[in-house]
Amino acid sequence: FVRVLLRCSFLIDGDPVGTRGHETVRLAEGGTVEVLPPFAGG
Repeated sequence: FVRVLLRCSFLIDGDPVGTRGHETVRLAEGGTVEVLPPFAGG
C-alpha cells in the first residue's frame, strides 16, 4: 500500500499538490483531498 501511495497524485480542492513541500499545503475546513492512484497510460 505504501508503494502505491508513493506513486499517487494528490489534489487539494482540485489543485494538484505536485512537488510542493507538505508543510506548505494548507487544508481548509471542509476541503477535499483527492488521491489518484497510478493507472495505465499515465
